[in-house]
Amino acid sequence: MESVHQIEAVEHVSLRQEIYLPRLIAILSLVLPLIILLAAGWMSWRTQVRLTRDHLEGQVNLALQHATRVFASFDLAAKQVEEATLELSDEEIIAQDAQLSARLDRLSSVLPEVEDIWVIDAVGHPLVTSGATPAPRGRDFGSEDFFQKQREPGSKVFISGRALDDARPTQYFKVSYRRQDGDNRFRGVIMLTGDPRSFEPFYLSMLTDRLSAVSLVRGDGAILARVPSVNMPLRLPENSPFWRAIQKEPISGAFVDIVPNDQVERMIVYRSLPNLPIYVSAAVEMSKVRMIWMEGLAAHLWFGLPATLALFIIALAAISQAKRQAITLDELQKEARRRVFAEEALRQANKMEAIGRLTGGVAHDFNNLLQVMLGRLSRIHKSAERNEPPTLRDIDAMQFAIDRAANLTHRLLAFSRQQPLQMKIVDVNQLIMDMSELVRQTAGNEIIVETIFANDLWLVAVDPNQLENAILNLTSNARDAMQEGGRMTLRTVNVTLSATTNGGGVPIEAGDYVRISLEDTGSGIPPDMVDKIFEPFFTTKPIGQGTGLGLSMVYGFLRQSGGHVSVESTLGQGTIVRLFLPRVVGEAAGTLAPDQEADDTRQQSGVILVVEDEVEVRRLVTDTLRDAGYMVLSAANAREGLRLIEDNPSLQILVTDIGLPEGVSGRDLAMRAREKREGLRVIFMTGYAQGGDIDLQEGDGLLGKPFSSSVLLQRVNEALATGPVAS
Repeated sequence: MESVHQIEAVEHVSLRQEIYLPRLIAILSLVLPLIILLAAGWMSWRTQVRLTRDHLEGQVNLALQHATRVFASFDLAAKQVEEATLELSDEEIIAQDAQLSARLDRLSSVLPEVEDIWVIDAVGHPLVTSGATPAPRGRDFGSEDFFQKQREPGSKVFISGRALDDARPTQYFKVSYRRQDGDNRFRGVIMLTGDPRSFEPFYLSMLTDRLSAVSLVRGDGAILARVPSVNMPLRLPENSPFWRAIQKEPISGAFVDIVPNDQVERMIVYRSLPNLPIYVSAAVEMSKVRMIWMEGLAAHLWFGLPATLALFIIALAAISQAKRQAITLDELQKEARRRVFAEEALRQANKMEAIGRLTGGVAHDFNNLLQVMLGRLSRIHKSAERNEPPTLRDIDAMQFAIDRAANLTHRLLAFSRQQPLQMKIVDVNQLIMDMSELVRQTAGNEIIVETIFANDLWLVAVDPNQLENAILNLTSNARDAMQEGGRMTLRTVNVTLSATTNGGGVPIEAGDYVRISLEDTGSGIPPDMVDKIFEPFFTTKPIGQGTGLGLSMVYGFLRQSGGHVSVESTLGQGTIVRLFLPRVVGEAAGTLAPDQEADDTRQQSGVILVVEDEVEVRRLVTDTLRDAGYMVLSAANAREGLRLIEDNPSLQILVTDIGLPEGVSGRDLAMRAREKREGLRVIFMTGYAQGGDIDLQEGDGLLGKPFSSSVLLQRVNEALATGPVAS
């Protein structure tokens, strides 16, 4: 409660501050109008600069479109010239000089941007030109920059700077293209000339009071065209602001600086042409920008004082309104936080309720089993008091209850993925028949369950408990998809995949498989969700009706077992889930033979060490092995076990629990024991194996608690039968 009062006090102080702040702003707005005027002037200046830049960017975009069209005309002309001369040798071009020259004349006449067109051979001499016939073949272009550039393999269009020669009274620039044969060997150059004055009409139409210059500049500073053209240099100086700007921002940019050639401060915006080292730029003198800004500021001075006063009165009202809105928003946020806390508490309550239902169901089943064991044990005890042998009915009932309890714990561990797979040779048909009643109970009375078994079904190597869980998981999903009843079919068949196929987004390798299909006539799965159903926490069920873990566990189990799973579904018609388990043949089937009841009456020889921290479990295992004729040593922890291993060189088998005290697990004990006794066989006992990362070597065994005496003796016999061990 004290912390709540502290929070309320802080909120009260904050509220008082929000009340005083608008009053202070109102006072300052009257006392310090100069500050407001300066702020308004600064904002007006920034606005004027931004508007000027926006205007320049718009003009640059227009100039960019125009320049792009112009150079596209050069590209079009060059392609037509290339097509006209591609199949002709230099001698054939010279022989057809008159026809080709006339064609080039017509082409340059329809493209106003193109002045002259030249076709030049591989050494720099003209072959044909649009300006004269025959071409002046004595002229040599070999030393010019465009010709040297086009000699380089892979060169593209090259644009030379402005030039002036004796044959032409005005300046011009050259646009050149490489000529090459089918083997990319240099054949010469197609060169077109352009007149910078052709840009002037368009650029002049763009000039306004807010735009003083438009330029077309090559990437190295050579000026191709500019308006106004008075005192236009051939090239920008190397220390020009334009050079520095394109080094930092080579695509587009804007800057304000003093231009060296006339020492006038300008704002310049530029952009590069696509795929060409050419820039268009637009500039305005900053003196004009300041003049426009001063005109606007003068108007503000005439009307500024009353307008400022009115503005800040409005601002005061807006601040007051904002304060009220802030209070309202704060209340809404508090209410939202309360709702979030309530929803989180509800979710936690739902989780606890779900856990309660789970633990309640487990407790109910365990209580029933404990009731059976306690009642039967009481009857056996009374029989012993009367010196009568216990009835087989009582013993069988206790054995049944114990088996049911063990199966329940194994299912819980399998569900939590805390149990390693125990691979066995399994007849899938028999497994499904054994669990058919459980499948029907899971499906419910309104669903017809049909089983179709293949004859001579192949054997598979799989953990039978995990396979049962997978089938029950799929049965539960099929039941939920058939709320109003339907038909579910479990089908087995042998399949041979001759090539790698795709099942549910997972490649299924070629080979022999036992396929288990579960078909239902339910609502189906939307097509966009089929590929996601095996993702963890993804579920198509409504909120609160699924965790999204069931199918991901099925997928993981199948992949861990070397198998695959695929899904085929149609909305409104049903779903087919197919489980593929690889066939086991030959020696593999012999190495994973089904469990056989051990002959616990046979007398055996051999020294066995039992390491178990639970006293009664250690006594039970030790007594069972001694009754079977083995010499047995026992230890309560890994430290005692290691001492006994060192003192008994004839030790053959180590039977150890995985979870041992003092920080040394059964896995660690086995590793250290093998370092001292090469070939030592190890049998692990576990009721809870985290991660299942047990290093089982050939001849080792795994016993899941609880286990019967016959299973214990079977594991020991199997360990002894695998071959010689250290003596």
